[in-house]
Amino acid sequence: MSMDATNIFLIVMIIGAFLFSVYDGVILHFWKGKTVLSVPLRSRGKWDGYIFVGLIAMLFISNAFLRHGPTSTSVLLAILGILFFYICFIRKGRVIFKEHGFFYALLFFEYKKMERINLSEDGVLVIETGRQRLLLFVRNEEDLEQMLKVFAEKS
Repeated sequence: MSMDATNIFLIVMIIGAFLFSVYDGVILHFWKGKTVLSVPLRSRGKWDGYIFVGLIAMLFISNAFLRHGPTSTSVLLAILGILFFYICFIRKGRVIFKEHGFFYALLFFEYKKMERINLSEDGVLVIETGRQRLLLFVRNEEDLEQMLKVFAEKS
């Protein structure tokens, strides 16, 4: 395998995507105590995923079939495409509730640092912390009721 700048960049991206997938899929469930509730959220930005995976597919096709580039680069692009296909379309965003806080967008927020919780008309739960506003796009009303129950118990 030739270790030019392109392949090094692709290897770094593959390692980063793989670590993200492991952190999101496995580690968050065990970190910071027992999981009280895990709620899947509505996906947003689906078109961003189509564009990104499409660009990687075009790079793969261009490198493998049109330019007849290095095989190692084609293999790395294929692996990266599969990882990002999983991240964009198979993996579901979710909020994971723990005993003392919750994980949202891979970050941990403590219940005691929440200042305000609002519910918009279209079913979006808005949580204001001291630094930012979190928008939780819940899939259905049952999940929303479970989340509000957890917030009421833990806050």
